[in-house]
Amino acid sequence: MNVYAKTRKSHYWNEDRFIVGKNYAVVIDGATPLKKSHSFNEARLMVDYLKKHFNQYDGNVKYRLKKLCEDVYRQLAVTAYDEDHFPSASACWIEISGTVLSIGVLGDCEVTAISKNGLIRRFFDGRLDVLDKKALAEMVNIAKEKNIHVNMARPYIEEMLVKNRRLANKPNGYSALLPSPNVEINEKKFEIETHNLKSVYLYSDGYSQAFTNLKIYSTHEEMFQKTADIDAEIQKIIQVSYSDESCDLYPRLKKIDDITVVQIDF
Repeated sequence: MNVYAKTRKSHYWNEDRFIVGKNYAVVIDGATPLKKSHSFNEARLMVDYLKKHFNQYDGNVKYRLKKLCEDVYRQLAVTAYDEDHFPSASACWIEISGTVLSIGVLGDCEVTAISKNGLIRRFFDGRLDVLDKKALAEMVNIAKEKNIHVNMARPYIEEMLVKNRRLANKPNGYSALLPSPNVEINEKKFEIETHNLKSVYLYSDGYSQAFTNLKIYSTHEEMFQKTADIDAEIQKIIQVSYSDESCDLYPRLKKIDDITVVQIDF
């Protein structure tokens, strides 16, 4: 197997991380707390800890993430007063055992598998996307009503975004990594055979923007049919994002997001 991984920060901090081992790969997309401490970046602390200490525990990816999120909770519990002070994270991972590739997906991270015969399969959990689309539609409506740019409407939907965030790991919500004294990880699970695999991609939503909000590609399949290489795709995302800083042409919740991709060629 050949592995290529790339991450790009969108602002001062990069809240994405990737982890690659002999038979596994992980992509993590951290999210800041609803109530920030203003003394440090909690999301960055969380993703840094998960990456740095991943080999501290034995076992599968899910078990390691569970133990590490419990460690993060103990670190943050000194300064956090309620769940609104804790960061969270979307994630996706793959593990290979024999001829089986197991996939786990949380939040809005995704995995794409391409077979040698050209079959392209997308593995994702759309529940967070549904919530984000409702928030984005409200942003667009407010922008029209107030005759302002779409990005200027973001403060008006803050209450809606807070409400959505509080649905993490709740009924009718979405699954995410959350620091807790007793972490439960309820990922969406998939399994595929490796014998006919050509490539597997793991990526954060900063990368999937190419075929969702930014419309660089009309569909997921088109993107992965035409993908030249990761660096070229990231440059396309950057170019289109900064050509529409007001988010009017391509409505989205933020101008540009952190971008992380792991490509595994078999």
